[in-house]
Amino acid sequence: MKKIFLLLFIGFAFSGCEKDDICDPNTPTTPRLIIEFYDDANPTVKKNVVNLRVTEVLTNKSVVFNESLIETNEARYLLNASKLSLPLKTGEDVVKYSFALNYGAAPGENVDFFEVNYTRENVYVSRACGYKTIFTLRNNNPIINSDNTTPDSEWIKGINIETNAIANENETHVKIYF
Repeated sequence: MKKIFLLLFIGFAFSGCEKDDICDPNTPTTPRLIIEFYDDANPTVKKNVVNLRVTEVLTNKSVVFNESLIETNEARYLLNASKLSLPLKTGEDVVKYSFALNYGAAPGENVDFFEVNYTRENVYVSRACGYKTIFTLRNNNPIINSDNTTPDSEWIKGINIETNAIANENETHVKIYF
C-alpha cells in the first residue's frame, strides 16, 4: 500500500512539470515599421532609393539592412531597394531617424529627418516567447519629415500613412514619395 501511495505521489508531483519551453522562431515578435518608396512623379510606381543610410539620431547608430554586405564598414548600412523595415523603440513613444540619400556620394548626399510618434502596448505571446510590443501611430503628427540643419532641400516629397496600427510586418505601414 505504501508503494502505491508513493508511486501516486511521485506521479502527481511530476505531472505539473513541462519540458523546456522554446520560442518558435516563426512566432511573430515586435513588428518593425514597414516603409515602401514610390516615384513622386508617378505615385503608383515603386522606386528604389540609392545608397540610403538610416541612422537613429539619438544614439547615432545605423540601421543594418543586410548583414551579408560587409565589404567595408559602411557598405552594410546602405540600402538599394524600394522597401525597408525600421525598428521602433519599445520603451519610448518617439524615434527620430536621419535618412541620408546617396550616402557617401559627393556632392549628391541629401539628409532628411524622419520622426515617428506612436503609442505602445505590450501583448502576451506565450510563456516561452514572453511579450511583444505593438504600436499605433498617433493621430496628431504621427510622422514629421524635416530637412537637415544645413538645408539641402528635402528629398522626401510626400508621406502617406497606409495604416496606423503596426501589429505585424505583413503590410506596408507608410509610403514615401521622392
